[in-house]
Amino acid sequence: MLDQDGSRFRKAEQALRFFFRLRELLHNGQTNRLAVGELPADAGWLAGGALDDYRSIGWSMRGLDDVALWLLGEIYGPTAFGVHRRTFSHAEEAWRRAFPQRQLRLREVVLIHERALGVVKRALREMGLIPARPPRTPRKRQPRIETVSRPAYPRADHASGDA
Repeated sequence: MLDQDGSRFRKAEQALRFFFRLRELLHNGQTNRLAVGELPADAGWLAGGALDDYRSIGWSMRGLDDVALWLLGEIYGPTAFGVHRRTFSHAEEAWRRAFPQRQLRLREVVLIHERALGVVKRALREMGLIPARPPRTPRKRQPRIETVSRPAYPRADHASGDA
């Protein structure tokens, strides 16, 4: 089930959803918060099966702290059928319930998510699990409109012939 360019997933978000769903299956539906100590020590470099992908995705999250891991698990964790995907505001509410002594604003949730997703994307690209970013090409500029030979809306004094 490789993508067109040989990668296993199209986006890092898909890989994270796969990781957290498989994690729930491996723990018989009894998953707790993901902690740094639970991440694999090495990656399954062969990427031949689901467990190798699971280990590789888990290894790509090395370097993240417990807050970032909790947030990724909250946003990309499994949900029931028919339930919409969790949003940043849902994650903020879950944070307030789980950690009432420590406040976290919505903007901080977004910043932590962006940083954590960047770390995961870099590692997944290095392992070839997601496609490499295409090289940036400069955008073509639209041709500028040159001066028009006559004004679009003639003034009233020109319309009467008084010059």
